[in-house]
Amino acid sequence: MRHWITRNWGLKIISLLLAVGTWYYAVGEENIEVTRVIPLKIQMSSKDMTVSEISAKVVRVTLSAPRVLIVNLASQDIQAVHKIGPEIKTAGEYSFRLEPTEISLPGFQIRVVKIMPEAVTVKLDELIVQKLEIQPDFVGEPAVGYKLVADELRMDPNAVLTQGPKGVLEKMKSAKTEPIDLVGRIRSFHRTVEVKLPPGVKPISESLVNVYIPIREEFGEKEFKDVPVRILRSPAASGVVDLNPDKVTLVLRGSKLYLEKLVPGSLLAYVDLADLKKGDYDRPLQVVLPENVSLKDKGPIKIKAAIRSLTQ
Repeated sequence: MRHWITRNWGLKIISLLLAVGTWYYAVGEENIEVTRVIPLKIQMSSKDMTVSEISAKVVRVTLSAPRVLIVNLASQDIQAVHKIGPEIKTAGEYSFRLEPTEISLPGFQIRVVKIMPEAVTVKLDELIVQKLEIQPDFVGEPAVGYKLVADELRMDPNAVLTQGPKGVLEKMKSAKTEPIDLVGRIRSFHRTVEVKLPPGVKPISESLVNVYIPIREEFGEKEFKDVPVRILRSPAASGVVDLNPDKVTLVLRGSKLYLEKLVPGSLLAYVDLADLKKGDYDRPLQVVLPENVSLKDKGPIKIKAAIRSLTQ
């Protein structure tokens, strides 16, 4: 063992001198200043209090260090942590000066020269728990002729239990989800979305919501004026036929998508005069309608038909 210590003692002494010299060079080298923007973290000793507002979330710190240490300083994790003690128990504003000792530094050769801002103000509030109703945040509209049926909307869960500043939560009755896109939808669908909460408020129950969004075809009414009344089959007697009225107004009900495409000329309204002789008649109006469309008025529409000879 002693032989190992005394062997190559010359090289060992040289290595030691070089190491000591390098250390003195690093420490004794001229210091350089550099400014870093670092995050500011507030730690609360009281579990019943929280920070609702802060005047500065980051601080600018000027650091002084030897040149060889400055190179790696940019990649070092540096942060400022200020602890608010248990003596602070009431809500209100609290100001403090950040001390150099509250900034974590990667080495003892580095020192804090300046901290900006010099003073930081935080607003403290009582920490409370509150239940909030969840509201889906819909964006856009379904396709033309379709609508969202609010009565059939389902969410699981439909409320979230939250914890946060009293001044924030007391003003809230509900919380919205992430946006749910409805643009161009023609079918019902499911989405799982997160509940959006303001800064300082966190969920303490399930915040992922399963939403069933019912999309249904939309139905409505549309009025068609001046629809001509046609004769389906001519009467047995030859002569002139007068129809009163010879044009009608029809109110149709059905799919909005179909109704938007319909024009009065596409509707067929007629009376059947087959086998009728000269005279005056009340004939039922018959209407041929496209699929998914019906007459609003279910009662019969009567057309007066007067059949006259040509000499009259």
